[in-house]
Amino acid sequence: MVRVRSNADLPANLPNDPTSLQAIDQFRQLMLNYRSAIKVLKTKIDYLDQEYKIQNGHSLVDSLQSRIKSPESILEKTQRKHLDFNLNTLPQEMHDIAGIRIIVRFEDDVTTVERRLAKQPDIRILRRKDYITHPKPNGYRSLHLILAVPVYLAAGKTEVIVEIQIRTIAMNFWASLEHELNYKKRISHQAELRQELRQKADQVHQLDQDMNAIKNQIRAEDNTII
Repeated sequence: MVRVRSNADLPANLPNDPTSLQAIDQFRQLMLNYRSAIKVLKTKIDYLDQEYKIQNGHSLVDSLQSRIKSPESILEKTQRKHLDFNLNTLPQEMHDIAGIRIIVRFEDDVTTVERRLAKQPDIRILRRKDYITHPKPNGYRSLHLILAVPVYLAAGKTEVIVEIQIRTIAMNFWASLEHELNYKKRISHQAELRQELRQKADQVHQLDQDMNAIKNQIRAEDNTII
């Protein structure tokens, strides 16, 4: 779920003097834009899923998760990546401030979701990273899309950058455990666990492919009977 906060939307190190009020308002407006873009995309994805269900008899999206980076997380990344905390340039330099994760059941569904999003005339795909065909060295698999999403303000339309991750239930199950291992600092035998997870990633991918093939066979025979 998207967390909406008021004072918590403010980075802790913004100057606390009258000259900083403009920067504070600018940051709040930036966070409002991201929240609005998330709502726009979630509504659009929900509609596309319902339309797909009417056309095909089953849902396309299994579940949907969204988040906006906390001020602390934004600051940590700017420092780690050696970026200037410039509110005018930050949205172009940090593309994952707002994110949506779409969980589907089968690998074919990943492509279907991407294709339907790409057909939307008001959304632009700025970047595509296919970690399913080309997984990361640790075994991570997912499709990442950087989208420009229209948000309508009093002054007119602006585009807000949102990252979308599309993955299967199995990919998400694996990624959740790998993420937990990364953030647990006192786990013994981390190297061995990472190697085991790397091996499991290949098994998860094989399972995804097997289940996808069975699904295709079931639906092909079902259509033949009809």
